[in-house]
Amino acid sequence: MEQKMRFQLRPIRIIGYLICLASAFFLYSVLRSYFLWLAIVIMLLFPALSVAGTVYLCGNLVPEISADRKKVFRSEAVLVELRLRNPVWFLALHTQMKLAVSNTFLERQEILTAVLPTAAHQVNSLKLSFGAEEQGRYVISCDMLRLRDMMGFFDCKKPVSLSEEFYVLPHPGEAGRMDVTGFMEGAAEREESRHKGNDFSQVSDVREYLPGDRLRDIHWKLSARQDTLMVKERVSAAGSEMMLLLDLTEDAKQAEQILELAVELGQSLTGQRLPVCFLCWSRPAFQWEEYRCGTGAELEEAFCGIFGLSLSERVNERAQEHMRNFYPHLRSYLAVTAHDGVVKAVMRENG
Repeated sequence: MEQKMRFQLRPIRIIGYLICLASAFFLYSVLRSYFLWLAIVIMLLFPALSVAGTVYLCGNLVPEISADRKKVFRSEAVLVELRLRNPVWFLALHTQMKLAVSNTFLERQEILTAVLPTAAHQVNSLKLSFGAEEQGRYVISCDMLRLRDMMGFFDCKKPVSLSEEFYVLPHPGEAGRMDVTGFMEGAAEREESRHKGNDFSQVSDVREYLPGDRLRDIHWKLSARQDTLMVKERVSAAGSEMMLLLDLTEDAKQAEQILELAVELGQSLTGQRLPVCFLCWSRPAFQWEEYRCGTGAELEEAFCGIFGLSLSERVNERAQEHMRNFYPHLRSYLAVTAHDGVVKAVMRENG
């Protein structure tokens, strides 16, 4: 059932106006002035017009909200526009919207109040700039629109349902320059030590030799036939992707540092055409959520998905035990974790 409009009287303003009206009646009874008689008529008509027009305007006014971007990096500005579409002839000088700005990931909220006029048969707008300093999913919502009549006698409250969201992603920093060779070789050594005779990586393509290529990647048979050195391009095995565990903590600052390091690793791996699979715990589902990424766009979508739950629902104090239970065939994985206040990436054996 749709909620109805509510009204809140402003008694001090009403009492003051009644005193003025009574004074005008008294002066008219003494002076019998035509001017005073005209003033009394206007003072009686204006309140009725103000009340009826405000109620009519409140019922037809259409509020809207939109953000110019859905994804930004930390400290970048998001421009949020509030619009009031007025299809009727009446106007209001004081239209108030109370906005709740929530970071659903870190479970924080701030209340803002926006006030703007409403012109007749026009669209009035107000632009607000948000520069978020914390990562997460931000939701800007409004559930009540308040109009004050022109005479200031009452406030008309109209229930609305406005909501707009945007994501503040970890800043890439120096991503792309991070050397991930050690992690890949570490994973390879662990995997090869368990499967003797098997190659950890898989051949994806063959190309001409370039300075810096490893000798063990040279395709000797093909090189002999073509009279030029040819090398095998390889991609990560272990499911053809690097499994990267986000071991988040309840400390918001540490959690943000873990995510920043994770996005740098992710961008470094995908930049070298090495797919990565982020594992993040979901307490409501009691399972690891998987976010597979092969491009920068997929990496951004992965973090948007991670921010879909609150931080408290992402923390898993038994992460290693649950990794063994949920992924018994996984030999090793890369964990981004905090130890003794230091955030780092470590290669763990899953056993």
